Amino acid sequence: MILATELLRKEMKERGGRRTMALGVGSQAAIKATNTFQSKAGHYLVEKLHDDLRSLFPSEGDGKLIIRWTAGHVGIPGNEQADEQAKRAARGETSDTHLLPSSVR
Repeated sequence: MILATELLRKEMKERGGRRTMALGVGSQAAIKATNTFQSKAGHYLVEKLHDDLRSLFPSEGDGKLIIRWTAGHVGIPGNEQADEQAKRAARGETSDTHLLPSSVR
């Protein structure tokens, strides 16, 4: 989800303007974790996601991100590729470090 916010940032920059965007996430636990703004041990990635979202949408009128649970990314354009990339990362086939946002290096 952190990497997705970087991709959304690029998309907003290329297309310009305020937007409503949707993000399909295959983990219900990850979605639930985004709903808490309380700092807890081990929640540094959730805190990073919140920081990224606040910078992406600094005020309420700057756009909207809808986070939806999607069962295995089935039938959603673009998410099939995201699912494959996640599987590659799980196998250790990662991107070049210099291509990744600093928060996920």
